[in-house]
Amino acid sequence: MNCKPVILFLFLILAALTLQAQPPYQSTNPSPPRFEVDQVRGCAPLTVTITQFLNGYQCNGTSPCDMDYEGNNTFESLKFSHTYTTPGKYTMRVLFQASGFAEIPIEVYPNIQPEFDIYTCGGNQVQVKVTDTNYNQYVINYNDGSPDVIVPSGSLAKDSHTFGSSGPKNITVRGRFLNADDNCNAMTKPVDAVSSLAPPAITKLTVTASDQIQLDFDNKPNVIYKLMIATNGGNFQALQNVYNTTSVTVPNVRTDDNYYCFRLDAFDPCFNTTAASNTICSANFDLVTQNNVNKLLWATSSAGIASFAITKNGVMAIGIANAAAVSYDDTNVVCGTEYCYELTTSYINGSTSTSLLKCGKAFSTNIPSVVTDISSVVSDNTVKLQWTQDPLFTVKEYTMVKSTNGNFSTIGTTATPTFTDEAYAADAASCYRITYKDACDNASPASVDVCPIVLSGALQSDNSINLNWTDYAGYVNGVANYRVEKFDDQGNLLQTFDMGTAITLLDNSQDLVNQVYVYRVTGIANDGGLISSVSNTITMIKEPNLFYPTAFTPGNDGLNDVFKIFGQYTAKFEFKIFNRWGELLFITSDFSQGWDGTYKGNLMPEGTYVFRAKITDFIDRTSERSGTIVLFRRNK
Repeated sequence: MNCKPVILFLFLILAALTLQAQPPYQSTNPSPPRFEVDQVRGCAPLTVTITQFLNGYQCNGTSPCDMDYEGNNTFESLKFSHTYTTPGKYTMRVLFQASGFAEIPIEVYPNIQPEFDIYTCGGNQVQVKVTDTNYNQYVINYNDGSPDVIVPSGSLAKDSHTFGSSGPKNITVRGRFLNADDNCNAMTKPVDAVSSLAPPAITKLTVTASDQIQLDFDNKPNVIYKLMIATNGGNFQALQNVYNTTSVTVPNVRTDDNYYCFRLDAFDPCFNTTAASNTICSANFDLVTQNNVNKLLWATSSAGIASFAITKNGVMAIGIANAAAVSYDDTNVVCGTEYCYELTTSYINGSTSTSLLKCGKAFSTNIPSVVTDISSVVSDNTVKLQWTQDPLFTVKEYTMVKSTNGNFSTIGTTATPTFTDEAYAADAASCYRITYKDACDNASPASVDVCPIVLSGALQSDNSINLNWTDYAGYVNGVANYRVEKFDDQGNLLQTFDMGTAITLLDNSQDLVNQVYVYRVTGIANDGGLISSVSNTITMIKEPNLFYPTAFTPGNDGLNDVFKIFGQYTAKFEFKIFNRWGELLFITSDFSQGWDGTYKGNLMPEGTYVFRAKITDFIDRTSERSGTIVLFRRNK
């Protein structure tokens, strides 16, 4: 796209703005003007010169005057020029002997070389983009005899230009302010004009981490490159622009799960065309240690590959000429020795791709079987784990690993198939894994994550109790039945619930004797002979709810004559009735006694009365409740 017409239009607008106020500039205070200067704004250092005096005012040897250029009461007689070296705002003053002061404001700006980018295009074209925003406008000089180009600050601060020939060129940009001296420093940058953009080359790919790849390029300065990426042989997509750099690090990749191919396209912003580089790919490289063999596996695109080389413990050990190879079995290994491998892919064009280093210890016997059928029994702040052992393997030592909120760490070892964790907390979401080494020092795989049954409960508004517990996964063939046991606060078993494989229970049984309940859950394995797993215990306390009517009709007719409050789990009770003026009409500590609507033997009138109840429950908790009751009279 040719931007010249747009830039020319902007140039005319800016030129018109510039012509609105041209030097010389006249003093502003008082009126009429008494002198004029050649500049009032500009970059430091800014030289301001008094060019003439106006309206009959004179300043010479016969009629001298004093100048205070920086407004700091430092006067100099008959000094007609001054250079400001420090950016800032000043008030220049001239003191006339007969008529006093005249002044004009001066503004001095920091002298900043503007930053700009140059983008190389084909056809000996370049595109200039000014990134600086310190000035009102910018002057671009291509140093080839063509007119200067003026662009405004902001998104329109760019221009395209065609040189008459290829080769090294210099481009100069300076900033300037409107109605100011054009004295600000310029920035000059070199660029090579080219007849066409050459395709770049990616010379090296290095996997530096499991989530990071570094690419090295053979790039030209001032060329915009578009880095393209494709995952596992898919379509290429734009990843990022590359400019004036020969190396890029690509983050947020998963080299242990995928392979990534890259291409670098030289982009011509003037003609909107691209020239593509070679394609280079990482390798999804893995090491699998097997019985008497270290198996190396990789996945990558075979396009353009000349050969593979495998480095073993820092020494080039294996060369593979087959470009379609995807694996290699290294049988030259010694049990118990650590080996580290690196795969280098060489391409026909000379580029190389290096994998992440993969290390592992060789072994020479079968892997011991996994620990299975693990039970867990929680008691206070401990949990006891017990499991069965495959008799085909003699155990040297078990290792216990514990997770707290997902973070695993080793907590101990044992020689027998039982372990007690003395620092268990049900609310910490702890789980355990068990591994062991056999007599040949071979390590078993980790067991399944064994998470003790965690029981929790919630008291509902109607005093029913909702229980939930986690499903237990420690048995190979699962749990046959969950049994919920319910105790009183003295440890006496009150009730047992057989829940099958359900992991929730709503206990809404009525019991006005026990306010405190203790629950635990036992998981019984499908396979016989295994130790059952037991959860933590939780204590649930029911609330001493109060129930009462909203009205009563005293009249000795046997129908709703007395206002009573009914409560649950109440050990002590105090009940008071007040009239609307706060007078105490009735008091009792006997739950069975209610108010008959009288005071001192007199029947109280219809209306609303206030009651207050203070109760102490079975566990010695005290609370107060209050409300209103309406007294009605029955019509006889």
